[in-house]
Amino acid sequence: MNHLLIETDLAHLERIINRIASSHGLSLSYWRHRVDCVLSMSLMPAQRKRIGHIDAVISMLEQSASGKTLHLN
Repeated sequence: MNHLLIETDLAHLERIINRIASSHGLSLSYWRHRVDCVLSMSLMPAQRKRIGHIDAVISMLEQSASGKTLHLN
């Protein structure tokens, strides 16, 4: 994948993750898969930093969702 497409994908993921973080309304499993796909690519250091931040936010949201599930049971 060329770096322009990676940049486009990263920008999209950053926008979506900001929306998910504020609403928790979208499925995290789909976005986890997208992030994992980008992580498997050959990335520039700045791109790796950006996807690392996105990955951390998704991990936080997944933990938060797990905590809510545990409280509901």
